[in-house]
Amino acid sequence: MGFDLRDPGLLLRPDVLDDPRPLYDTLRREAPVWQIPGQGTFLVSSPALIREAVGRPDDFSSNIVSLLHDDGNGCPVPFRISTYRDPIHVLSTADPPLHTRHRKLLQSHLSPAAVANLEPAISAIVDSYLSPVLAAGRLDIVAAFSDPVPARTVCELLGLPAEDVPRVLAFTLGTGALLDGVTDLDGMGRAVTSAMELTVFVKGRLDEALARPPSERIGILGVFVDQIHAGEVTEDEVCSMLTVFVTAGSETTASLIATAIETVARDRDLQDRLRRDPAAIPSAIEDILRSNGPFQFHYRYAPADTTLGGTDIPAHSRVLLMWAAANRPAPGASEIPAAEVGGRGPAPHFAFGRGLHFCIGAPVARLESRVALEQLLARTSSIELDPAHPPTRRPSIFIRRHATLPVVVEPS
Repeated sequence: MGFDLRDPGLLLRPDVLDDPRPLYDTLRREAPVWQIPGQGTFLVSSPALIREAVGRPDDFSSNIVSLLHDDGNGCPVPFRISTYRDPIHVLSTADPPLHTRHRKLLQSHLSPAAVANLEPAISAIVDSYLSPVLAAGRLDIVAAFSDPVPARTVCELLGLPAEDVPRVLAFTLGTGALLDGVTDLDGMGRAVTSAMELTVFVKGRLDEALARPPSERIGILGVFVDQIHAGEVTEDEVCSMLTVFVTAGSETTASLIATAIETVARDRDLQDRLRRDPAAIPSAIEDILRSNGPFQFHYRYAPADTTLGGTDIPAHSRVLLMWAAANRPAPGASEIPAAEVGGRGPAPHFAFGRGLHFCIGAPVARLESRVALEQLLARTSSIELDPAHPPTRRPSIFIRRHATLPVVVEPS
């Protein structure tokens, strides 16, 4: 089916929600900066123009001022959630110099070297959820494994108790509706309520951590408490950053793990090859990130009139930097996994963003996904999709995430 770029409801068309990659190829070829008809929303799919935009933070702010949602007639329209330069913006939605200060507070604690120390804890988390999967044999591996493993890891990373995992999962689902693009107006109201409840939850956990003596402060929460006492960050800033960790920190990796499992379940040759050679798993994960990564885009806001790629972008427009579209092959190029081209290993991609906002949690997501896939392959002889129950995805223009992934596993 072709794509009519004059259609204001194109992004929410069922086939596009099911698999947006054919649309991305059309945008790359025909409209590298595409304006949704009738509104100030622009999708940028060209890798070169995305690199240019991230290098112009004054013209393309990371502050999220409005989000797209379904107007009730199948068209995405804006829903205002904040103002430009509102103090609520932190980390991924903040601009320099605020973003620079926030990132500096956490960089040493989330570097690849620091994250490597988490591997024993993550291995234990994966093992605790994998054992029931192997015992069941036939089940929805999203509910049993790929969703709870990242939620439990986020709790471990932050210093929250394991008992908080169900709440982390509920908050991730509830607030995620804000970004899905398919949510109607009533749903946006419920998602805002969920976001407010999440803020109350993290504020309560922060207050508990602030009351503890230094010897009992653990995880990123303990780091934040020390920084609050040192005057390096405010409690309000910490609460906003904690909400980012709770939601994005679990949702991205949950999507990646489930997609990796579906990929190997559909490709028995790949599955067997990775089982024989676990050292190839990191490269396979990079190929999955490139070809079917979690986040499809991130929002930018134009505070003043500007241009990009010869296209005029009026003040107050939303600009969607389409990471997933930028990862698509250039028009006319073949789609060959980079790890298989000349033995060079994975090429760079946009799955974790680009530039100064490159995802600070990427090392954690990569480690979790590698450990999860390693253990799953090591402890099974076969992983197949359940022929009676096809996988389903949660409708979203923002993130490619499974709703269910029924599988049949054979323990080794």
